[in-house]
Amino acid sequence: MSLYVDAYAKLNLSLRVLSRRPDGFHELQSEVQTIDLADRLTIEIGGSDLRFTTDRALDGENVAETAARMLLERKRASLGAQIRLEKRIPVGAGLGGGSSDAAAILNALDRLTPPRLSLDALSELGAELGSDVPLFLYGGRLRMEGRGERIHALSGRSTAHFVVLVPPIHCATGEIYAEWDAREPAPLASGDTIPAPGQNDLLAAAFALHPALVGYHEAMVDLGAEYSGMSGSGSSFFAAFDNLDTARRARDHLTRRFDNAKVYRCRPTTVGHRIQEAA
Repeated sequence: MSLYVDAYAKLNLSLRVLSRRPDGFHELQSEVQTIDLADRLTIEIGGSDLRFTTDRALDGENVAETAARMLLERKRASLGAQIRLEKRIPVGAGLGGGSSDAAAILNALDRLTPPRLSLDALSELGAELGSDVPLFLYGGRLRMEGRGERIHALSGRSTAHFVVLVPPIHCATGEIYAEWDAREPAPLASGDTIPAPGQNDLLAAAFALHPALVGYHEAMVDLGAEYSGMSGSGSSFFAAFDNLDTARRARDHLTRRFDNAKVYRCRPTTVGHRIQEAA
């Protein structure tokens, strides 16, 4: 049996960094929305080992392959798996592509190797892989806290359209957080309210390491969207619109202005990934 999986990207609609934790991670508060920009995975059970292929070189650790090995070991599966990854989500852009791939693999392989694990068990495995992985097991509009492992669904309608701009600049998450640490901000007390849409405490650190990002950020602000901001630790920026035609015009404008960048018009999703059986 084979499965096709669309693993969706995410936007940090807001991101507050409260402090650095004793375990080395950072205490966060963030509103997150999954969007329909997606990687495509093809997963098939069979053979005696895990075989993972991708259509392009991945940046750093292959967390998706690690997720597959963890799940098969956790379930003591007697069969291997063949996984093919088609990358469509830009890397180093704060869109969570690697984490989304990992979550999609955890869920899909769990379906293919009964008995099924609980969502809590899958989330625990996901948290071992990375701070963003659990959110993609849920998807939709979420509040993320802690180092990312505490997830709460948010009610209410999400913005209808997002325009996402990805500059030709790679932001390494560790470097951005190290720059935030070096600025020695006063630790913030954890609050009960989510920061305002578009607020991102890592923006100044990203600008300090990559000054060229400032021009892209200003272009997004000039669109006159409901709100705009940077996703995660960068380098992607987003603008939120309720009107389809306005979003299309914004996308076309950015495409003409930045011929070296990637521009997408995206819709929000209610899930972190979508699974279908291969024909």
